[in-house]
Amino acid sequence: MDNIEKLKRLYEKGYKCIRYEDDNDGNCKMYFKNFEKENIDDIVSSNADEINQLKSFVEKN
Repeated sequence: MDNIEKLKRLYEKGYKCIRYEDDNDGNCKMYFKNFEKENIDDIVSSNADEINQLKSFVEKN
């Protein structure tokens, strides 16, 4: 599954990004939570372009 599409689906289901971490190897892990259902999920990416798109989406929403 494409991470950008997964991110959009998470937001459609009421999830919000609660934090993200960049490690020294260029990986990014983003944490999401649905506060109504108390569910959590995450997205991990090592693609710099994709990471930038993910962060941009999160910052706009």
